[in-house]
Amino acid sequence: MNCKPLHFFFFTFPAFSIFLFFFQMISVPAVFCQLPANQTSIETDEELRALIKKIETQHRGETSHSISQMNISTKEWKRTLKMENWSEGRDKFLVRILEPAKEKGTCTLKVNSDIWNFLPKIDRLMKIPSSLMGDKWMGSHFTNDDLVKEDKIDILYDFRLEKKDEKFLFVQAIPKSGVAVVWGKLLYTIDREKEVPKTIEYFDEAGVKVRVITFDRVSKISNRWVAQYMKVEPIENSGEYTEMIFDNLEFDIKLPSNLFSVQTLRKSF
Repeated sequence: MNCKPLHFFFFTFPAFSIFLFFFQMISVPAVFCQLPANQTSIETDEELRALIKKIETQHRGETSHSISQMNISTKEWKRTLKMENWSEGRDKFLVRILEPAKEKGTCTLKVNSDIWNFLPKIDRLMKIPSSLMGDKWMGSHFTNDDLVKEDKIDILYDFRLEKKDEKFLFVQAIPKSGVAVVWGKLLYTIDREKEVPKTIEYFDEAGVKVRVITFDRVSKISNRWVAQYMKVEPIENSGEYTEMIFDNLEFDIKLPSNLFSVQTLRKSF
């Protein structure tokens, strides 16, 4: 496989899942109204947890494959990357850069909570240490930590329905006691019919909003609704953003048994 490491960077896509989902993220109203006490049982914590899990893993399936484009815009520069992505469940993810030519073959591999980057031009394989988990991934507004924890929100957080109307649910996520997470609070705006996010707002431990992820271009693929467009916008750096556009999405396909391994990173596939 012709790949290489990614050691500069930032998406919790989420999410892309990478994802990436990958990966994986319209603004949520700033004020939320508490539901009356006699309505709080309409969506229980367990039901909301299942919904958030579905949202955070919408680009996964048992297995998945896709082609994606990432557009990054900062105050200093802009760049576009074309990528090929594979995933298996929630704990295995592989992305390979297809374009531009100077970075073709660069790969990131995630297995459980570990991430490796491979740079084929210098034949260098690097496991990302915990001290670099907050670094930007490929210069984007995603971090290495996003790749590890973006689709584990339902495990690490507790949930409360703040408000709902005919179209949307507004759900608050607060970290469970004692867990190590980056965000102090998340606010989801969720399309009730399609059960996909419209926006996710991220707050730090002091309650300050740090970034917003907007989702769009929702399509039905393999009997599931999937947002094929995601935009991450940091609040502090107004005007900057990272866009993810997913094409050729496939779910529940057969993948090589050794695909998600460091040995694969040095082979052509």
